Amino acid sequence: MSGYEIKKAPISRETAEQLSELDKLCVGAEGWSAESFLSEADKANGVVLYITEGERIAALLSGYTAVGEADITSVAVHPDFRRRGYATALLKCFEEHLPKDTEYIFLEVRESNGGAVALYEKCGFERLAVRKDFYVLPRENAVVMRKPI
Repeated sequence: MSGYEIKKAPISRETAEQLSELDKLCVGAEGWSAESFLSEADKANGVVLYITEGERIAALLSGYTAVGEADITSVAVHPDFRRRGYATALLKCFEEHLPKDTEYIFLEVRESNGGAVALYEKCGFERLAVRKDFYVLPRENAVVMRKPI
């Protein structure tokens, strides 16, 4: 896994646009806009992490913290860079930068995304519940997962 670098906010407009393109490539029309990434990166409790390979953004993770918990809002890895451990590296980096009072990390993942569910379980997340029709395009349930810290 040499040759990559994990970067975090603040981010430029150009970076936000690249993050948005990657997010939409991976999750479809529901992916975040550049403005959403800029807004998240500007929040005191917002987190935007990404991995670059050369000039390309290979993977991203966005999330936020709140009193005693953290939420991961997006994880995306470009198809050209999958199966290199980038999502695991981003999850670990996110966890390392959480406030000391954080008790849990939460996330939602498409029910059909077995690879992502398996990755999250390998990283210590447990399935909590299913949210019916959480995703719109296409309509699908979300698996709610939680990791105790």
